Amino acid sequence: MKTTFETALDLHETSDFFKGNGQYFARGSDWGDHLFISNWQEMCSVLKNQKAAQNLLTSIFEDYAKYLKEDYSNAEGLFSNISAYYTLKNKIAFLSSNSYDLIESLDERSKKNIEKLFRLLRQQYDLKNKDLPKYTFDEEIKRLKLKGCTLNLEQL
Repeated sequence: MKTTFETALDLHETSDFFKGNGQYFARGSDWGDHLFISNWQEMCSVLKNQKAAQNLLTSIFEDYAKYLKEDYSNAEGLFSNISAYYTLKNKIAFLSSNSYDLIESLDERSKKNIEKLFRLLRQQYDLKNKDLPKYTFDEEIKRLKLKGCTLNLEQL
């Protein structure tokens, strides 16, 4: 039986997979939000058996990141995907073997879009989440650094 990630690959819907659109939505039990980490775990269970897993991951993440529109929803989803990557980076061998870092390996267009979206998050994150029990944007960035992100995502 195919995983939803394999379906996304076959149908060229990896962007929808990363966004959690349609059949790629992984419902969280507490809030009903999309669980980005669930999709990443499923994806990694498939990719870890591929010979060129890092190249494939870089390629499909570029296809997702470089075409994101400059809006808050896309920026927040991008942050969640990057956070999921760094959460799993030291738990799943191929995500970090040979000093691999997904964000560093991306093409310039993808990096520039990530910069733009993270600057948008800096402007809007705290305002959009002021009434929610969430961390501030600066606290979220600190948590990302604790997971192993050494990059300034606003200046790639």
